[in-house]
Amino acid sequence: MEMLDVYNINGKPTGQIAPRGTILPDGNFFLCTHIFLENMNHQFLIQQRSNEKLTRPGQWDITAGAVDSGEDSLVAAIRETQEEVGLILKKDKLHFLFRDRLRCCFHDMYYASLPFRLEDCTMQASEVQALRLVSAEELSTLIQKMPHRSDNYKKTITQFLQNGTISKS
Repeated sequence: MEMLDVYNINGKPTGQIAPRGTILPDGNFFLCTHIFLENMNHQFLIQQRSNEKLTRPGQWDITAGAVDSGEDSLVAAIRETQEEVGLILKKDKLHFLFRDRLRCCFHDMYYASLPFRLEDCTMQASEVQALRLVSAEELSTLIQKMPHRSDNYKKTITQFLQNGTISKS
């Protein structure tokens, strides 16, 4: 069973841990990490969630996952990427984009540009059933259609995909 650190409304650890899937009291949050992976052909990796997943089975998304207890989101981003798609990332190649909050979870967004092809990826069967490479425009369109993403997430990621930057407004 995955154990996760609990964070307060300010995104700081409370010192408490809880099993993944726990319904947290108001003002308490888990932390997740999202990784936008771009190859040298300016294509982004997306993955189709396994049909066995409890949440959003079969849906297309980016590489993402919960931050385990004792980890920070950067370490979790590296771990999740290796587990789910078999790509090994270096800390200095990951760039923090922003933090979003939705319902009971903070989401830390990271971006990495690295030389990879689909053939270089290995899918974790329990998590991923297919992989695709898409353009920034296709990824933006996919994200805009996701009802489980906040308006801030959609707006900020679309801005990043179009301009390569995020405004600090």
